[in-house]
Amino acid sequence: MHGAEEAAKPAGLPEEFRVRILAVTASFNTPQDAARLTEASVEAERLDQELTDRYGPRHPHTINIRELRGWLALVKGQPGDAARWYLHTTGLQTILYGPDHANTQGSVRRAIHAWQQVNDSAEVVQIGGNLAKAAAAVLGEGSDAARFIQARLSRRQQS
Repeated sequence: MHGAEEAAKPAGLPEEFRVRILAVTASFNTPQDAARLTEASVEAERLDQELTDRYGPRHPHTINIRELRGWLALVKGQPGDAARWYLHTTGLQTILYGPDHANTQGSVRRAIHAWQQVNDSAEVVQIGGNLAKAAAAVLGEGSDAARFIQARLSRRQQS
């Protein structure tokens, strides 16, 4: 997602969801406001459950709210959680659209971006194993991204 407006404009999304999603994304404008971000996290979780109940786990609306939850985790300074959300959505996007689709590739790139911000070695390795598989499947085993992940994993596993 490129902005709050895009996050809230999926075709056919009922207005009540769009308004609530915009309220969640508005919290990104004040990342220093921990209470507001916590409220946004609770609302995003509710939205995720409601969208999943209404549309199912593999519907674009559901995937989009989970992408939003990844973005929210990153804003909150939780890059490991963000990377996990983006890995999750990469899997869903792969099932829905295939590995060559822009949405799928965007999800895996966001996962890589978030993972780069993880500092705990154990978490780097834990997330990195799944990320390496996803990047190879979506971007190609010989891609720069896949090679970067493998190199970072090797360095962390040796230390």
